[in-house]
Amino acid sequence: MKTKHIKLIIYIGLFLYIQGTLLSLQMPFDKKIYQAEKAIIIDGDLSEWETVPQIPIVYRPSGQTIERDQNISLSARFSFDSENFYAAVQVKDDTLEFNNRGWRYGDGFLLTFVDSSQGNQSEKFYSFGISREKDRNRVVLVNKDGEYFPRVRLDDFKLAIKADQTTNTIIYEIGIPLDYLYPLKPFIHQMWALNLIYADSDNSERKILQLYPDQDYDTETSNLRKGAVFEFIPRIPTNKTEFQCLLDATHYYNDVQREITYAVNSPDKTSGWKLKYIQSHALGKKSDEKKIDLQKGLNISKLFIPGGEDPSGLYYLSLGILDDKNKLVHTKDKQYFLLNREEINNFRSKINNFKEDEQLTKETVLRESLPTLEIRLKWMTDYMEQAQPYAFIQELYSWYQNFKFLLKNIEEGKPALFPPGRIGRLAHRSKIDGTLQPYSVYVPEFYDDKKPLPLVLTLHGSGVDEQETIMNTAQKIVGEGRMNVFVLAPKARGLSDWYLGDSGKDVLECLRHFKKLYNIDEEKVILDGFSMGGYGAWRLAALNPELFRAVIIRSGAIKPPLGLKGENILNLYTSKKDLNILIIHGVNDQAVSVEDARKMVTRLDELGEDYKYIEVEDAGHGDYDKSNEIFRWLRNIIQ
Repeated sequence: MKTKHIKLIIYIGLFLYIQGTLLSLQMPFDKKIYQAEKAIIIDGDLSEWETVPQIPIVYRPSGQTIERDQNISLSARFSFDSENFYAAVQVKDDTLEFNNRGWRYGDGFLLTFVDSSQGNQSEKFYSFGISREKDRNRVVLVNKDGEYFPRVRLDDFKLAIKADQTTNTIIYEIGIPLDYLYPLKPFIHQMWALNLIYADSDNSERKILQLYPDQDYDTETSNLRKGAVFEFIPRIPTNKTEFQCLLDATHYYNDVQREITYAVNSPDKTSGWKLKYIQSHALGKKSDEKKIDLQKGLNISKLFIPGGEDPSGLYYLSLGILDDKNKLVHTKDKQYFLLNREEINNFRSKINNFKEDEQLTKETVLRESLPTLEIRLKWMTDYMEQAQPYAFIQELYSWYQNFKFLLKNIEEGKPALFPPGRIGRLAHRSKIDGTLQPYSVYVPEFYDDKKPLPLVLTLHGSGVDEQETIMNTAQKIVGEGRMNVFVLAPKARGLSDWYLGDSGKDVLECLRHFKKLYNIDEEKVILDGFSMGGYGAWRLAALNPELFRAVIIRSGAIKPPLGLKGENILNLYTSKKDLNILIIHGVNDQAVSVEDARKMVTRLDELGEDYKYIEVEDAGHGDYDKSNEIFRWLRNIIQ
């Protein structure tokens, strides 16, 4: 066949594909979300949803629509009121499987809210994972603005799941307080983008269905997420006003004006009402008020708080609507963090003075603790310059409080370290490129620097940092108070670099740095890792067997994903390493096949290594609790 004919065929195929994609994107559904006509009760009974239109979930991530599929069909419905966003999802599936992390591996879904101010894609989004794991309903904030698994409690998130195995149907009913979706306020924004990404699992095969096509729906290579843009349609209330308000950010420098947008949905025209605010701080409070006249229906206006010389700290803002009789009709409480520029400049000068103080820096522990102080100043200033306006402020507030505590220690001639008996986050300055690299530690409550202690060095999995990992390790594996050992958790330089290259070197640098701060028994260093961290533990133990007494591999892979250049662990274990090894793996693991563990067990048998293998029936990727077995094994190793 001639080249020009081949090119023609390719062009025709490409044209038909694009046309098919464009046609699929034009599939009609009502892109309006109506305010609920009556109260929605989250119980799995959808009687309140009878008048709400259903939206079919029919797209593949590529943009093509699925063909009529007898195996699965699903639809979604959305609504809201002045306090909550609601969703109802109905699924008919030939097989119902409730896997660990079902929202990723099936059956379950991601519900993603995308800021639509610049169209149907944005770097500002929330992505919630919703699934049923065995007999437990599960909801987790998977990603916010590109940060995976931010530490946020979802206590008020309401979720009901009803599964009928006889008819192979499942209903999800969800109620999300709007405060979890900040800044989304349907009265104020009126337009927002949504996506629903359902993962269907059928005997280890996974199919993805979406409300709106988005190939980057769960990737770390892009911070953009896409959704279908909906219009919120409020209704005029019948008997009482409804109120929503919005600060234009969660964090400010002291000299920046704060802007408040508020919306009052009124059943009638009124006059003589007032909006009042009270701003409170540890050092005092101030207030102001303005008169407001309301039209029937939705009223939207703004209020401004000027910048000034306010001190750093957490601020509480109370907004109240008072009627013509001065009776409080509505109240809303907000909080934000304010950072004083002059104070930050003063902090920076003090750190520079400490680094130039020869008397101070000649003491190793004091000198090596300074990066822990420095990194918090960097975190705070980076956050103020780079974070999205509505980023969570819990960590910013914590960094500020910890910075002041550590600074006081240095000023008193003590190391910038945290008291024993708690989990803290330290830092070292990398010899690779001079950057500050964080890591988390657990120091036993009764630590005595004259007595060396064993150390468990734990490596986290892909897409998350070390903080949650160390909490799980300290509490479940070591058992706070049960075993007098350090726990050290480096943060991988790239959260999905699989401890290759500089990310692997960072682990060893982190270990060397920690040894300068605390008295470690170097004959009793145990390397532990979960998932990606399991691969890192296999790899680093093989390359540096002299550093470790033992290795714990939990759901660990033996090779990195495609696209990453890294060793197959089988090729690193061609000779005996004289390590004590504990391997734990779930038989139904869909993220890392149990065959990886079985291959390593065969190899360890061939080499005559000392190992213990625990294969967990009916368990997936880490959804098992073997802390007692690990504790007993570990205690025997380090006695």
